[in-house]
Amino acid sequence: MPTDQPRLIVRDSSGSEREVEINRSPFTLGRQSDNDLVLLDNRISRSHARIVQDAEGYRLEDSGSRHGTFVNGERITSHTLASGDQINLGVADTYQLFFVTEAAVIPKLLAEFRKVSESPAPQLQHLGMLLQMAQMLHRAAGLDEVLTALADTAIQLCDAERGLLFLRDDSGELRLRLARGRGGVFLPTAVSDYSRVVVERVAKTGREEVILEDAVTGRSTGETGIIQMAVRGVVALPLQKLPVTESLGDTIIQARPQLLGVIYLDSRARPTALTGLDRQVLQTLAVEGATVIENARLFRMTRDQERLRHELSLARNIQKSLLPRELPGGDFFELRAVTMSSQMVGGDYYDVIHLPGDRVGITVADVSGKGLPAAMTAANLQGAFAAVAAGDPELSELFHRINDFLCERTPSEMYATMFYGVLDRQGVFTYVNGGHTIPFVGQADGTVTRLGSSNFPLGFFPGIKFEVARVQLQVGDQVVIYSDGVTEANNASHDLFDEDRLNAVVQQCAGGRPQDVCDRVVAAVQEFAGGAPQADDLTLMVLRFGPVAT
Repeated sequence: MPTDQPRLIVRDSSGSEREVEINRSPFTLGRQSDNDLVLLDNRISRSHARIVQDAEGYRLEDSGSRHGTFVNGERITSHTLASGDQINLGVADTYQLFFVTEAAVIPKLLAEFRKVSESPAPQLQHLGMLLQMAQMLHRAAGLDEVLTALADTAIQLCDAERGLLFLRDDSGELRLRLARGRGGVFLPTAVSDYSRVVVERVAKTGREEVILEDAVTGRSTGETGIIQMAVRGVVALPLQKLPVTESLGDTIIQARPQLLGVIYLDSRARPTALTGLDRQVLQTLAVEGATVIENARLFRMTRDQERLRHELSLARNIQKSLLPRELPGGDFFELRAVTMSSQMVGGDYYDVIHLPGDRVGITVADVSGKGLPAAMTAANLQGAFAAVAAGDPELSELFHRINDFLCERTPSEMYATMFYGVLDRQGVFTYVNGGHTIPFVGQADGTVTRLGSSNFPLGFFPGIKFEVARVQLQVGDQVVIYSDGVTEANNASHDLFDEDRLNAVVQQCAGGRPQDVCDRVVAAVQEFAGGAPQADDLTLMVLRFGPVAT
């Protein structure tokens, strides 16, 4: 008779089994004779482990054993037990223990199934059980619990000895996800003694198969040759998403059911005996289980997306913290910058480097691509460039070393464009443009010129040389450095903001402060784009030579 008392199914190395009730707390296990469960194996410690009842249920604790205590293959020091957990004490070829409790919902429901034949209205009784099972499945906390509940219920309904549950992976292949034995026992998933032919056929046709040994002849229906290795009955059902019906004008389109997996059940002791009503209930259970599996998958995807968004938010905050907290200013220059990622994180950055001789270095870089890979490369580049530039090498040597660094440390498809310039008190602006967009120089009288360059981007070819250029700035001149997210911003018609529009804004800002230039450029880009999404990372830095404008 089933009991509500939790118990251990003890299986020795010969395969013999016995049941031991856990009737006290703590319940001790070990080789010594005063344990509640004595296990005679010299490799098991005298006081090996104990089971303690607490507010969460029953907890297995290792008692400092020599070879350790394992639950479902994982070594533990303390573990809250669930019905069906497999316990090993140190070595694999000794006793196997299975923790079983009838306090779970499924065994109680299954006990009710056995009373169905006594009911004057078995169909209503089956319907009630199905509703209870549906509620239980929908209350399950996660996918693993749903699969376990589904397999255990199917085993009991078919009176099978074993249930294998196959699920399709991301590549579409069927993989054995769970193996359960009668009594809520976890079985190893490395099994091969089942009919792959049946599983593959059910997956292909989307139809159930029931193959039973004939009680008189001992042969299976149709002499399929599937029943072998002493297996006397096989039941396999598809787990399928329900077909979706859509209306397109006057046409009704019904999508085919999508296969999620297969439930495979077999028995060696006796063939299963399913009534027509039992099969109907099993089919309904399969449909219900498939629905819950799909919901659990969608929930997991949503949870993973939430976690990814959280991680990207952290990455965004870290990336922001790598930017200068405050841009420096002096009596001979003023500086402002803005950066806007098209995604949570991006591949653009700007930086300011203090140099000896009362000089300042400014850089704007744009790593190829978008999102997390670009952001990681940008952070790597920023750290390496700042470390080398702080040593104040010749600009050609600086770019040579950083270029070789990128060639060695990043994938071949990743590269970066970069503009770096150094300003001194006399207004001499020395710079290298590594394949970056060409900066504008807006003069106080409204004239706009460009800072040309003929260098390759960084990370393309190792060992190349970079050309250094310089220009003499006049008081009030503004150097506008930007990434291609400015000029390549597009509107709903896919027109580009382009350099001519940027040139016009810079010309209109003649004599203004760097902050005003940044604000007006960003406003012009956003007005031009309208409601179109930002297509690329946008970075803008404006340097004005001369005393701070008032």
